[in-house]
Amino acid sequence: MEEEKGVELEWSTEFLFSEHSIYTNGDPSLIILNYILPRKDFLDRLWKKAKVKLCVDGGTNRLYNHFNNNPEDREKYIPDYICGDLDSIEPEIMNYYISRGAQKKFLYNQDYTDFQKSLSFLKSLDEENYVKNDVYVLGSLNGRFDHTISNVSTLYKVPKEKHVYLIANESVVILLNKGKHKIYCFPKYEGPTCGLLPIGITEAYVSTKGLKWNLDGSFPLSFKTMISSSNAFEHPEQEINEVIINTEQPLYWSVECNLNEK
Repeated sequence: MEEEKGVELEWSTEFLFSEHSIYTNGDPSLIILNYILPRKDFLDRLWKKAKVKLCVDGGTNRLYNHFNNNPEDREKYIPDYICGDLDSIEPEIMNYYISRGAQKKFLYNQDYTDFQKSLSFLKSLDEENYVKNDVYVLGSLNGRFDHTISNVSTLYKVPKEKHVYLIANESVVILLNKGKHKIYCFPKYEGPTCGLLPIGITEAYVSTKGLKWNLDGSFPLSFKTMISSSNAFEHPEQEINEVIINTEQPLYWSVECNLNEK
């Protein structure tokens, strides 16, 4: 593949679809929030990749109930930590995981969401390597709209070079900070649609390569003018597409996927 000059960060969701992703950074962590989890093969893949598995409050109920039809499998998915203000987790579920080795971390601070506190907790576990370790976040984009927006806004609060992937069963979202980014896309598994979303900013001038409808930076993306929704990869017939995005303001990238039960 031809090297793109000036690229600051590279991204890919290959970790969702491959046992051996070459685009993984450091030792990934897995955070489970309180919404529907993906089907078992995706959960299993992320679980095996993650060095640290962390359930956030009601996300612990989700993990437990995900295996209601197969309690034997439940025993294979014991998180390392259960954290948050712990006001949503069912006591018997808490006892189940604690008795099997999970550690309880009560994190109470009304000024921060449980998701924000879980990221701070991960940082405390390995502050030296925190920035270089990827984070996969399940259950972050569905359910209540205010929760979704809160989770999306949290990406503004992590170091700009850190890779945090918000994963829902229908899409994956990342925050591209100011600069030039390369995204490796796999049309066999993701897409066909993708989007560039100017959330939390007034406007952004953006140029792209590798999309069906590229942007040339001459017109700003904004909620008042236009956003690039329902875009697509330029070469969906190819195994890998390289999408280059150069933005002068932070910008969210969203790509379609299907992690639902078959």
